[in-house]
Amino acid sequence: MKSKIAKKILNANNIAISSHIRPDADCIGSGIALCLMLEQLGKNVSFRNSDRASFPITEFPGFDRVEYKQIYPDKFDLVILLEGGSEDRHEQKNLSKYFTINIDHHVTSSTISDMNWIDPEASAVGELIFDLGKELNIDFTKEIGFNLYAAIASDTGSFKYSNTSYRALKTASDIVKRSEIEPYLVSDLIFNSNPAEKVVLIRKILSTLEFYHNGEMAFIFCRADFIDSGKIDDYETEDIISIVRSVLGVKVVLFLKEIDDDLFRASIRSKGDFSASAIAAHFNGGGHGHAAGFFFTGNFEDAKKEITNVILDQLKS
Repeated sequence: MKSKIAKKILNANNIAISSHIRPDADCIGSGIALCLMLEQLGKNVSFRNSDRASFPITEFPGFDRVEYKQIYPDKFDLVILLEGGSEDRHEQKNLSKYFTINIDHHVTSSTISDMNWIDPEASAVGELIFDLGKELNIDFTKEIGFNLYAAIASDTGSFKYSNTSYRALKTASDIVKRSEIEPYLVSDLIFNSNPAEKVVLIRKILSTLEFYHNGEMAFIFCRADFIDSGKIDDYETEDIISIVRSVLGVKVVLFLKEIDDDLFRASIRSKGDFSASAIAAHFNGGGHGHAAGFFFTGNFEDAKKEITNVILDQLKS
């Protein structure tokens, strides 16, 4: 599939790239890197998203290439969708009007695109974009290297999560060698650049911490009014769940985030043999074995009780 996609790219002139809603460092870093690669090949490229990314992703080199607009009705020979090939996943309309390629590492990814390259063994979509770059004989500049390394480092939790494989480490090493980036600069930006407002938010969310089932399950909650929208973005709460997952004895964490009246986003993070994706699938969501999520419509007490009961059933079994 990689060689077929490379051939399709080489035969196109005008190419659009889009990453999923609520963009993270993997899809943005991969998208910027791909944009830079295609520009290197002389292609006319537009990187178009519906949702804005938050700090520190906004500081990635080349981030100014990201536009916030619809792909349709502009003319493109090819549309490359990063991490999910559906219109809902990207909030891009009329994608059926284009030849689309979906590049993803989620096993739950849609396969409705004209071409689908889905590799669940990859730790991040950044791994696949790196492989595609090699297929296209790209010169891995520092800018490209920074974004690809950031994509992989982010999705592996700085190479601490269970998806950190030999392949992930080798790919990251190869990126460093080819682009001559300094990995600590990437890590400093992604993991050591919290604004004071975020630390205050962490304190508020951790004040809701509860434990269940002899400490094997943990629960945290973010009320809508916890977030000062003028100083911090909703997405910046996502990594707080990792703090709770680090607690000794905890196998699974449920993080409920209030999005609107009677609408919540549930994030599940787990360790060991506990399947976060199984919980998400129960509620029509998706994700990885140890990181998954979904939306829940209903009041807070119902959301907390219903999801907690499903988690406890899995723990007991």
